[in-house]
Amino acid sequence: MTAPVMEAVSARSLVDPAFFARLSRRVAKNSGLDQEMAERTTDQALAYLATCAQKPEGAASLFMSSAVDPAWHSFMEYTRPYDDFFAGHGWRKVHHNPCDGGPDGKQVYPPAAEVLPLTVAAIEAAGYRVDPDLWVAGVDCEDTCGDDGGGGNPLPSCEHSI
Repeated sequence: MTAPVMEAVSARSLVDPAFFARLSRRVAKNSGLDQEMAERTTDQALAYLATCAQKPEGAASLFMSSAVDPAWHSFMEYTRPYDDFFAGHGWRKVHHNPCDGGPDGKQVYPPAAEVLPLTVAAIEAAGYRVDPDLWVAGVDCEDTCGDDGGGGNPLPSCEHSI
C-alpha cells in the first residue's frame, strides 16, 4: 500500500480572494510589475511567510529571494491584514528587520545560491506550490534576506526578527 500523495496548494488560498487581489495590485504598483507577475510574487511571499511562521524548533533559517521580497514589503503596508494573517492561522508573527550588511557593511548571510534551494525545499515540504523562476539567486550580496530567526535558530546580526 502506498501513502496518499498530497498535492501542493497555492499560498494565495491563505487569504481572502478579495484581499489577495487588492494586495497583488499594490505589489504591481509598488514594484512596477504586470498583474500576472505581481500575483505570482504575492503568492510566493505568502508561502514563504507561512513556512517561516510554522518553522519547527531547530529548523534551519530560511531566506527570501530578491524577486519575492517586494511582495512582503507591500503586505506589511496592510498592518491589520498582516497581523491577522498570522493570528488567524494560530502562527507566530514574522517581523521584518532589514539586513544592512552588519556593522562593517559586509555580507552576513550565506550566498543566495546556497540558501534559496533550502528555502524552496522547506516551502514545498510545508505543502505550498513553488514558482521556481522567482527563487533564482541574483549576483549581488543583497539578494537574500533571512527569516525571523525563530524556532530556536537565531540568525547573524541582521535578520527578519521576532
